[in-house]
Amino acid sequence: MKKHIYTYIILLFTTIGSVNAQDYFSFYNLGDYVAQTQNVSPVYLPKNSFTFGTPLNVGMNLKSNLTLSNILVDNGSGGLKIDFDGLNESSEEINKINSDVTANIFMLAFKTKKGSLTVFANLRSTLNWQYSDDFTNVAANGFGASFALSDDKMRSSSYSEIGIGYTRKFLKDRLAVGLRLKSLNGITHSETAENSSLSVDIDQTTSYWTVMASNATVNTSGLEEDENGDRSFFTGNKGFGFDIGATYAITPKLTVELAVNDIGSIDWSENVKNYNIADTDGAVFQGGDLNTEGSIEDELTSALEDVIGTSETTESFKTKLSTKTYISAKYQLTEKNALTAAFFKKSNTLIDVKASYALGFNRTLNKTTYGVVASAGGPNSDMRFGANVVLRLGFLQLYAATDNIANLAGKIEDTNGGTVRVGLNFVFGYNKWIKK
Repeated sequence: MKKHIYTYIILLFTTIGSVNAQDYFSFYNLGDYVAQTQNVSPVYLPKNSFTFGTPLNVGMNLKSNLTLSNILVDNGSGGLKIDFDGLNESSEEINKINSDVTANIFMLAFKTKKGSLTVFANLRSTLNWQYSDDFTNVAANGFGASFALSDDKMRSSSYSEIGIGYTRKFLKDRLAVGLRLKSLNGITHSETAENSSLSVDIDQTTSYWTVMASNATVNTSGLEEDENGDRSFFTGNKGFGFDIGATYAITPKLTVELAVNDIGSIDWSENVKNYNIADTDGAVFQGGDLNTEGSIEDELTSALEDVIGTSETTESFKTKLSTKTYISAKYQLTEKNALTAAFFKKSNTLIDVKASYALGFNRTLNKTTYGVVASAGGPNSDMRFGANVVLRLGFLQLYAATDNIANLAGKIEDTNGGTVRVGLNFVFGYNKWIKK
């Protein structure tokens, strides 16, 4: 067996923070004014006749328990190195990762008499990771002590989506239903098998290892380069997904909404590698002292190959998308001012993620829309304050949204992440639809 098996397992040891995606609440509240909000709500009733979305529409949602100054230190020669001791000291017993990044390649949105029609293409990257303090202890101190990895899980995926969206109003325009159909193409993927575990009990006197493993498999696709050293963005990893949502005006001022996004799956069949460790309930390896100057990788590889048994296969597998659900209620205080309460939950993430909640306020003028939002819950159950703005300059539309203003201020090395969604669109036909 190649040493890749060691690499994919030990990769979990080198995580440098607990990164958690925010919930796009501030961006969600821009609603029908920005075409790209369909990524979080498929119901789209535009305020203008036509929108052309440029590739300058991106969203980055990252948060960490650690700052860069906790992890990176001076290496003594003017460069930086990872401080695994600092990482270990800053880690909690269980650390969770949940990240989602979207880049809009293009979007065309047309207003119809009863709704809208859109065509779009996006690049998506998701990461779900849970690692224990046993991971960081091994990364900082080596294999000198016993460890158990039963609480450690990981799934990372990148893919493209091309699709079409349609929104239609019913019941005298009180009900609006939106549906987006998406053709998916998987680019890269890696994940630990569900309910996988690996533990090593090391006898400090004899240096004997007692190893227990169950369902210890890492499935990957697209991670290895081709013979020319390249990776393809167009692969044989096909999938299908859809978003569905609806809004209903209970009264002229009160509207409720339900949006369920990213229902679907991808079949990974191209450039697939499965790295497997055979199940064992107590195999003994008469290894050496891994605190010496010998190769830790060679020792672990020998233990897995010679005593337990490992294999490398190419079996296809299927994964579900991380589904995102929004439930909200919007109350139109006045013609220009609106108050929104929202709920957000992710599922199919391999790792359980707590629900989050938000309360937002937006004010709409002739050429701009802006607002603030307060949210709580999520992976860290902390309180966050964000803001959003849309500005129209002729046929140009600029927008920005964040769920956590505090993380955008200060020095880069002292911040622990940030939540930003920015974009530039060409929009036409506002005057026809906006009330004076």
